[in-house]
Amino acid sequence: MEFERLGPYKIGPRLGKGGMGSVYRGQNVDTDQQAAIKALAPQLAVSEGFRERFESEIESLKTLRHEGIVRLYGYGEEAGTLFYAMELVDGRSLEEELKAGRRFDWREVVDIAIQVCRALKHAHDHGIIHRDIKPANILLDKDEKVKLADFGIARLFGGNQLTMAGGVLGTADYMSPEQAEGLPVSDRCDQYSLGCVMYALLAGRPPFEARSLPEMLQLQRFAEPEPVRRYATQVPEQLEYCIAQLLKKDPNDRFPNTLVLSRHLEAMRRALSRPLDVSPPMPSDMPRGPKNGAALPIELAVTKAHDEATSPADFDVDASVDIEDPTEIDRTAGTIDGGTEPPIDPQYDADSAATDHFITIDPHHSNAARTPLLSIAATSLGLLAIVAAFGFAAYRMTRPYDADALYDLIHSASATPTIEELRSRTDHVDEFVNRFPDDPRATVVAEYQEELELDRQQRRFTTIARGRGDDGDLLTSERLYLSALRKAEIEPSAAAAEFENLLALFDGDNMESLSEQQRDRQTTCLELARRDLARLQPQVAKQHEADLATITARLDVAEELLPSDPMQTAAICKAVVELYADQPWAAAVVDRARRLVEASQ
Repeated sequence: MEFERLGPYKIGPRLGKGGMGSVYRGQNVDTDQQAAIKALAPQLAVSEGFRERFESEIESLKTLRHEGIVRLYGYGEEAGTLFYAMELVDGRSLEEELKAGRRFDWREVVDIAIQVCRALKHAHDHGIIHRDIKPANILLDKDEKVKLADFGIARLFGGNQLTMAGGVLGTADYMSPEQAEGLPVSDRCDQYSLGCVMYALLAGRPPFEARSLPEMLQLQRFAEPEPVRRYATQVPEQLEYCIAQLLKKDPNDRFPNTLVLSRHLEAMRRALSRPLDVSPPMPSDMPRGPKNGAALPIELAVTKAHDEATSPADFDVDASVDIEDPTEIDRTAGTIDGGTEPPIDPQYDADSAATDHFITIDPHHSNAARTPLLSIAATSLGLLAIVAAFGFAAYRMTRPYDADALYDLIHSASATPTIEELRSRTDHVDEFVNRFPDDPRATVVAEYQEELELDRQQRRFTTIARGRGDDGDLLTSERLYLSALRKAEIEPSAAAAEFENLLALFDGDNMESLSEQQRDRQTTCLELARRDLARLQPQVAKQHEADLATITARLDVAEELLPSDPMQTAAICKAVVELYADQPWAAAVVDRARRLVEASQ
C-alpha cells in the first residue's frame, strides 16, 4: 500500500520494507521536520490484541530520552493503518556496513559496544528490554555515533505467541538462548545479542551459522562458538574473554548489568591503548571478571558494588514466540514472509474503528515525577557501597597472591592442566613467572608459559592458513610452514614431506643474519613444524599402509593377466611406476611393477 500522507507527515520515498511494514521518509507539513515513518502492515492492525499491545508499547517507549536511541516523535492511525514517526538518522546500519564489506577494527567495535551499553542502560532503567539487538537495528550517523532503533518492537509479537511460518521475529543469528527456548526474557538477553553483534563485526560472520531456523535455535541454546580470534587475530585476548562472557548460555554468568559491562569495556580500551606499565598485582579476592581468569581493573570493583546496589531487578516478561514449525531463517529485519495472516480480532470492525488521529510526543516531557522514592534510597545505598568498596579495595591491594595461591589457581582444574585450561589462566602463569622466578616450581610454570606462546602462534598461523589473517612480512621458514599447514588436512603425506624438508633446511641454522626477534620467530616456527610432523606421522603411516595394500592387490591382478593380456598388465604396472616412483615408502611395489613391465614386453 502506498501513502501520500500519514498524520501530519507528507510521505516521500520508501526507505525499506519488511514483513511487519514499510519505512518511508516523511516531512511534517506544519514544522518541516524530517522523519522516518514506519507504517505497520494492515493485517497487523486487525490481529487479535495487537492494537492494544501497540498502544501499550508506545506508552513505554515515550519514556526513553537518550542520544543513543532513535527518538519517537509521535504515533497514530490513518485509514486503519497504524504508524509511528521516528528520528531520521543520516547514516547506515551496521548490517549495511557489513554487507558492503566493511571490517571493523577492535577499537571501533569496543567504542560501538560502549555506546550501545549506555543506550541499553537508559532503557533497562525504565524497565524496557530491546529484545532484538542486531546489526540492522544499530545505526551509525554521519559522525559514526550509535543510534539504537526498533526498541520494543519484538515485544509487540511476544504477548500472544504469534506464530510466523518461514521465520521468527528478530534475526535468530543474534537471539539469546532464553529467547530461543521461549523462556521469559531479562535485560541480560540484550547483553547476549550485543555479544553476537560484536563477534560479527570482528569476524565478519555471526557466532553460529546454520541452514535452518531449528538448527540455529539449537546452536544458540547449546553450542559454544569458536573463539573470535580465530577469525580476527588482531583482537586482544581481553576482548575475546569479554565477548565469551557475553555469550554465556546462563544469563547469570554474563555481566550484572550493562553499566558494569560499559565500564569494563572503557577500562579495557584505556589499558590496551596506553604503553605497558608495571601495575600492582590483583589481590586474591577482588572481582576477576570472566571465569577464564581475565582480571578486572580495581575501579570495576567499585562500579560493580554500586550497580548491584542500584540496578533494577531483571524484568521477567513472557516474550516467548511459537516457533514450532519454522522452516528456515529469515535474515531480514523482522519479516513474516510466507505465513498465514494473523487471526482477526473478533471485536474489531473496520467500519467502527477509531477515527484517524496522531499523537505528538512532547520533546520536553520529563519523567522526574515518575521516579520512585525507592530509587533515591537505592542511590544512597549505592554511594555507601562505593565508599565501602574503595576502602575494601585499598585494604586488599596490600595482599596480592602468594606463590602457593597462584600455583593452586593454575592447577585448579587438574594436576596437569591442558592447553585449553592454561589459556584461561594465562594471567596467573605470567604473574607467577614474573614474581617468583626463584621458586622451585618456576621451571614448570615457565614451561606452561612457553606452551601458551606456541599455542598462540599455532592459532595465528592456522588463521592465516585459512585465509583470515595477514600473511605479509613473513620469514621464509614461516612461509614454508604455512604452505605445509595448508596441506595438512587434505594431503597429510605431502604436508609431512614439506615439514621434513623445512626442518632439514633450517634445523641447526645459527641464524646470524636474523635479528633477535626474527630468531625467536624462526625457532617457534621450527618447533611447531616438529610437533605437526610428529602429529601427522602416525596418520601418514596408516595411509601408506592402506595404499600399499591397494597397490599390491592391483599388481596381483596385473600378474594374473600377464599370460592372456600382457598389454593390460603393462598399463597397470606403468601407472604404478608413474604415480609412486618418487615415494620411498613405495619402493618395493614400484620395483615389482617394473619387473612386470619387462616381462610383458
